[in-house]
Amino acid sequence: MGMTISGLGSGIDTASMVSQLMQVERLSGKGLTQSKATAQSLVTTLTTLNGQLKSLGDAAKALVPDRLLGGGSAFTAVAAKSSNEAVATVTTTEAAAAGSLTFTVKSIAQAGSGTFGSTFAADQRVSEDPFSFTVGSGDKSATIDVAAGATLKDVAATINQSNAGVRATAVQVAPNSYRLQITSAATGATSEVTVADGATVPTATSVLGAFNQLTAPRDTVLTVGEGAAAFDVTSPTRDVKDVIPGVTITPVKVDPGAPVTVELTPNVDGMADKLEAFVKAANDAMATVTKNNRWDSDKKTGGPLLGDSMTRALVQDIQNSISGSSTATPASLGISMERDGTLKFDKSKFTASYKSDPDTVVAAAATIASKIADVSKRATSAADGTVTMRIQAEQDSVKGYSDQLVKFEQRMTLREQTLKQQFSAMESLLSKMQAQGNWLSGQLAALPTG
Repeated sequence: MGMTISGLGSGIDTASMVSQLMQVERLSGKGLTQSKATAQSLVTTLTTLNGQLKSLGDAAKALVPDRLLGGGSAFTAVAAKSSNEAVATVTTTEAAAAGSLTFTVKSIAQAGSGTFGSTFAADQRVSEDPFSFTVGSGDKSATIDVAAGATLKDVAATINQSNAGVRATAVQVAPNSYRLQITSAATGATSEVTVADGATVPTATSVLGAFNQLTAPRDTVLTVGEGAAAFDVTSPTRDVKDVIPGVTITPVKVDPGAPVTVELTPNVDGMADKLEAFVKAANDAMATVTKNNRWDSDKKTGGPLLGDSMTRALVQDIQNSISGSSTATPASLGISMERDGTLKFDKSKFTASYKSDPDTVVAAAATIASKIADVSKRATSAADGTVTMRIQAEQDSVKGYSDQLVKFEQRMTLREQTLKQQFSAMESLLSKMQAQGNWLSGQLAALPTG
């Protein structure tokens, strides 16, 4: 494209005139830009609200037992306590229920292990000839083929690369003096390590020395009760799981003379935490609607949800659900509604109410939380949730405005090109007229004046 100099022929700043005319032309596009920004702001706000409503639904579900799958809720959770954590500790899952158990720790599970008797230097060859042997533990075993000239470290590596159910280690028993130790990969009474020589000479024991047991395989054994009625509970691992459903007991040390009592009581603190999370989730969702449904008198602008009936109805549904009924009052859960519509949770009131009448509290929580879970589902369902579908509609609007703006820019580009061409033609015409005028003036000046 050739260089152009605005106003060279006419003295008029045509570039500035084109720019000013284009500013006027672009005024019609401001409405599209503003509409797109408004729709995008609404998408952002509704997306935030959708996430908060999902969180509210999850918090509500935590308060309702899953009767279909037999799952518990916050109100079936228990807190576990060991009377002697120096001997045994205890943990629980959601399947645990209130109860107690007294026991003593008779033994703690350990893996069987053994060692070969001969020692070797780190880089010493254990044999100039190849040999083989079988090693295993439990229901696993493997034949180990040792190459001629292998070191003790090589033998250990060959064992560890097999699927024999054991781990081999070259243990230093004195400076630069090692012997081969083999330990079962599992614990429990069936984890004894066995070694059998191969059929050819040399044999493993003739090279590495006799194989002797270091630790006997052992189960964890808890003795429950005393006297003739006492019984043992065994586990191949240190942890003893589900001796009471949902309870894991972990012995710390063997002490048959120190009884341990595990107490499982309703976890009131855990219940309160779940209720507090439920109240917070509800307040967060309602606050998003309230904050974005205001008119800013200083800026003379309204929030993205100003006048939005759908979100106002959602807040009303949440408040109506939590207000409960004559048989399921929020007060029994320590929940109250403030004058501004927000919720408040009082842990001390909840604790007192639960201890006084736990059945009523559990029933009220299930009723109120079930209603809230339904509100959340109706709003956030991926298939037909009211908020989900509204977000999709507004996203379509944003795309529509974007497409219109692209076409608008294309029109503006063509319009600007047209104006430049028109002013360029005008410049050319004025330049020719100026040249003709100058020529005519010259001719007139050359005429005799008589």
